[in-house]
Amino acid sequence: MKMLYIVEDRFPPFRADVVELFAKQMPDRGHQIDWLMQRGPDALNLLSPTDWLGNIVYLTPRSKWQGLFGRILNNLLGMRGDLMILFLAFKNRYDVIQVRDKFFASLIAWLAARLTGARFTYWMSYPFAESKLYQAHNKLVPHHRLVWLKGQLIRNLLYKIILPSADHIFVQSDRMKEDVAQEGISSAKMTAVPMGIRADQVGKAEDAKALNIHAPLLLHLGIIMQLRQSEMLVRVLQQVRLRYPDARLLYVGDGQLPSDRQAVEEEASRLELSKAVTVTGFMPMETAWELVEQADICFSPFYPVPVLLSTSPTKLVEYMAMAKCIVANEHPEQCQVMESSGIGRCVPWGEQSFVDEVCKLLDDPERARMLASRGPDWVRKYRTYDVIADRVESQYKKLLGLTK
Repeated sequence: MKMLYIVEDRFPPFRADVVELFAKQMPDRGHQIDWLMQRGPDALNLLSPTDWLGNIVYLTPRSKWQGLFGRILNNLLGMRGDLMILFLAFKNRYDVIQVRDKFFASLIAWLAARLTGARFTYWMSYPFAESKLYQAHNKLVPHHRLVWLKGQLIRNLLYKIILPSADHIFVQSDRMKEDVAQEGISSAKMTAVPMGIRADQVGKAEDAKALNIHAPLLLHLGIIMQLRQSEMLVRVLQQVRLRYPDARLLYVGDGQLPSDRQAVEEEASRLELSKAVTVTGFMPMETAWELVEQADICFSPFYPVPVLLSTSPTKLVEYMAMAKCIVANEHPEQCQVMESSGIGRCVPWGEQSFVDEVCKLLDDPERARMLASRGPDWVRKYRTYDVIADRVESQYKKLLGLTK
């Protein structure tokens, strides 16, 4: 298979499913994946095309301007760069032209596919339209009126033009598949592809450690967002410390916006917990995982709003792979994973539910260690990227009529 992959990520991309599936797994299986993406801040002076992990990447222009003007300008430059799809499609004659989370680019990709005989596929990693509308409605973002307009525009493009025109659609979860189907898109042309982890990052059952009940370290890995009510965990810590006074809370990550991190820090200050709550800021994943290894209990909270119900939680799989004790709330994919793996249960959303589950694990550390030990084997069997790549490759073969 010969594919042109157009992604929203800036070069070089960092998302695990983007890198592992299409920069490594697919080329390792003999497929040619060419890329088209906008330059990141560190790639402004790179020549295009450039080599990345043995793949050809065509880079589109990017401005150095910051702020609202910079974002608008870079959106316009990105749209201009997307016109390269037509040139590349005719030049290289791809079997598949795939777009991930880009809307204007999808219109160009669909046209290019029809003119060259390629298949047009769309990769939907997140309900961006619904998220923008929710954030705008609740005024969680600056310039919320502009965000609302953008949400309405991409919602109409996605559900009325792009997805009906696609030959196949990859979505992030079974719940997202159901949600998209409710918009009138056929389930038969959708495949759910959950988040995973590299096989070499999966530990062993023996990695599950005894909990430190004297000074337990509670940890949240990933982006901090007011949309997800990430600051709620500070209030959880306050209640846990009534039973375990030296408990600490570590956020490994940073806010999507400065106001997101500020909400956590202000809550810690309000509750006089600033010395017990730490936010690391963004850091390399290898460094982040070293901190996860030190944690006693890891949180995977998903605030139950519709835009988050269709996500596929990466942090849950990463915790499991490292044999960690986990506190997670009710969420379609989290519940399915927790129950099928036997590592624990999902609790209702709410401070008291999280507090009760943390204390339940700390009160019986041997049981907690036993539950955590089940994680690595389940992840190795169902959620490593080589396993996921088998499923994805099979779908491309069906799409191209290559199956026997």
